[in-house]
Amino acid sequence: MRKLATLLLYGLPILFALINLAYADGESFGERFLGSPLLVLVAVIIIDIIALIFHKLRK
Repeated sequence: MRKLATLLLYGLPILFALINLAYADGESFGERFLGSPLLVLVAVIIIDIIALIFHKLRK
C-alpha cells in the first residue's frame, strides 16, 4: 500500500512536468487543463484515491 501511495505522490508531478514540456511551444497545459472538464475528472479521481487510502488505513 505504501508503494502505491509513494508512486502516486511522486509519479503525478513527474507526469505533469513531462506533459508541460510537451506543450512548451504553444498554449501551456495549465491553461488547457483549467479550461476543460478534465479538471473535474481529475479532482474526482484524486478524491477517490484519497478515500480509498484512508479506508485501507482505518481497517
